[in-house]
Amino acid sequence: MVAPIVNTGIQTAKYCNVAGLGVLIFDYFLTFEPEVRLTWNRRWNVTRVLFVISRYMAFAAAGMTSYAAIATRANENCSDFSRASNAIHIISIVAAEGLLIIRTYVFWKQSKKVLAVLLVLAAITIACAVSITDVVSNLETPAPDPSAPPTSNCTFQAGRSSAVQYGFLIAYELLLMSLMVFKRYQDYKDSDSRLVRVVFQGAVRYMTAIIFVSVANIVIMSAVPASYNMLMDVPQLVLHSMLATRVLFGLRESDKDESDGGTTTLQLSTFRPVQRNQYTSFD
Repeated sequence: MVAPIVNTGIQTAKYCNVAGLGVLIFDYFLTFEPEVRLTWNRRWNVTRVLFVISRYMAFAAAGMTSYAAIATRANENCSDFSRASNAIHIISIVAAEGLLIIRTYVFWKQSKKVLAVLLVLAAITIACAVSITDVVSNLETPAPDPSAPPTSNCTFQAGRSSAVQYGFLIAYELLLMSLMVFKRYQDYKDSDSRLVRVVFQGAVRYMTAIIFVSVANIVIMSAVPASYNMLMDVPQLVLHSMLATRVLFGLRESDKDESDGGTTTLQLSTFRPVQRNQYTSFD
């Protein structure tokens, strides 16, 4: 009996995505204690909602991708499942990016103009990324042959058009990074506050890591055999969730340390010195 031919690229992509889910679960238990301590007793607001979505919807997205990787689904129509999985991926990543937008907004002294511009550009970026990806995908897909026998569309493989989404993500990350760097050296150049350093350094590290992984995704989807193009799907999602979680925890730890460490601290809404009895924490 002849053994079935194994597509090395698809198998490697499956292993990487399932491993990504394992990393996400392991990291969750590592960070469960600070989550309870730093978020569970906080009031519900936009920041907490975005945190919950980016942290927990990532499990649904990674789980669906892992199921697609290991399940045997011959002669099935997986279009609806794939669309749902992609939507959950996007929502999870957008929520993580939303936390970063809030950091930038706070760093810019709660400038309503900056927030409005960032939100409008975010909406345009998402719309363009999704629509252009669909257009390119339709151009890539050959017209179906009516005389050909029906085939399953459940192959663990994505089109090269998905690289378009990561290109838009990189552009938006570069915009946020430019705003953070500009404000850091315009207004906070002489600041020795630990809170300012945490806000700035945490955001820049997050963005640098996401840009690096997104570039890797584009290279994989564009330059290597198509069977490998799902290699970084779950790892990218997991990285967004893990980094967003750590940025939030780092901010709240520093926020608490500054409020307990002396008679004066920083008010995160404006980054200006305030008396301790006027202190407002980052919720």
